[in-house]
Amino acid sequence: MPRDRPDDNRPESMRLHPADARAYWMASKIPSDQFLLYCFDTGPDDLDAEVVRLLERSARIDVLSRHVTDAPLGLDHPRWTSANPCTDAIIVHRAPRTWSECLDAISSSFEHQVDPRVSVWCLQLHSQVSDAPGGAGPAIVAVLQLSHAAADGALASKTARDLFGTHRLPPATESTSRSTGTELASAVRAAAVLPLRMALMVRGGLRARRDALALGRATDSDSIPPPARSRALTTLDVPPTGRTSVRTIVLPKSDLHAEGTTVTAFALTAISIALQAFLDTPEDLAAEVTLARQTRGSARNNFGNVGVGLFTAEPDIRTRMRLVSDDLAARRVRASHPLTEAARASQDEVEVHVPAFLAEWGVAQFDPTATPPTVTGNTVVSSVSRGAADLTLCGGAVRFTTGFPALSPAMSLTHGIHGIGTTVTIGITSNSAAVPDPDRYETLLRDALEQVRAALT
Repeated sequence: MPRDRPDDNRPESMRLHPADARAYWMASKIPSDQFLLYCFDTGPDDLDAEVVRLLERSARIDVLSRHVTDAPLGLDHPRWTSANPCTDAIIVHRAPRTWSECLDAISSSFEHQVDPRVSVWCLQLHSQVSDAPGGAGPAIVAVLQLSHAAADGALASKTARDLFGTHRLPPATESTSRSTGTELASAVRAAAVLPLRMALMVRGGLRARRDALALGRATDSDSIPPPARSRALTTLDVPPTGRTSVRTIVLPKSDLHAEGTTVTAFALTAISIALQAFLDTPEDLAAEVTLARQTRGSARNNFGNVGVGLFTAEPDIRTRMRLVSDDLAARRVRASHPLTEAARASQDEVEVHVPAFLAEWGVAQFDPTATPPTVTGNTVVSSVSRGAADLTLCGGAVRFTTGFPALSPAMSLTHGIHGIGTTVTIGITSNSAAVPDPDRYETLLRDALEQVRAALT
């Protein structure tokens, strides 16, 4: 869903929004880098010259031209500061690879997360890929790796569009580093206003409680849909301790669309059928679906996750899709309701005033090895439209794009649904701890997509 974004003309140095700081700190607990794959036809332009062009464009893109600078002694939130051009951010793999070998290389790269204090991004170019979907000839595959602190899915897609597009970008800003004295002065100021921050945090907490009670009363009176209920753990909800694999299903958008429904609801219905076939005893399953939110000030992460029922007990596919669509719509209504927005805004106001060292300490208490009693969803589904198919690399046209939502300590199977132009791709990320045979699950999902298409025709 497109959202308004703050103007790109941002100050040279600015504090990370609490949501982005939380993502930055949490990455040390749970790897969360985003991996955006774009597959292009092999074009006529020289690859080395194209790398130079991409580096020049990256210097003009706000997200890619900044890095994180920690505050001394943790007295203030980390800051976005101008980064020197990172000439080694682009890695070219020139050896010929099959599509399967390319996917294996991508899944192996998940182990190597970027350090946003050095660079928030890395671009890997696989220059000779055979039998890639969407075309008969060889392809060049670009994988943009991006720290989640720097961007959510929508902003990451916009960043990739700026990188691979041909449209004019604003001039690059000169990189100027902040001196140690400047950093210390900033930390001292943060320490000096600590009592005021604590007072504002308490006042904000009172308002947040008031708004939360108002939301609860509206929920109890059925004037707003209730929150999704949690689900029991399944064999999918285990730590990813084995081998991680990725698979892709590339389809025309028309194959995942039917009158009265959406691509997301279509895919969710197919996923419900595939999970039924995959799990020996499918329970009351749900998917954890990512919903975009309105931009909050300088925040780069503006999304929330909601549980959407998969209704595996309903045998009729048409009826199941309607139930999934209705549940997804109810989650959207609740997420965008004025009372929900007010409760979220007041909670954000509290977080803005929480001293940085307390916020970081709170994240440090998270135990990624602890098994939760329930989950929001048994698998993750993230769906993002990446716009028109007008991107290019080395003069070749883009075929398709996909992404691979990160696994987590209680989630070893995720799905990314990404469209560009008239093509939609489902990216499947799985770990052998839950999915020993990723090819089998891919086949089950392909068959399920065909079942849904057949039921709707």
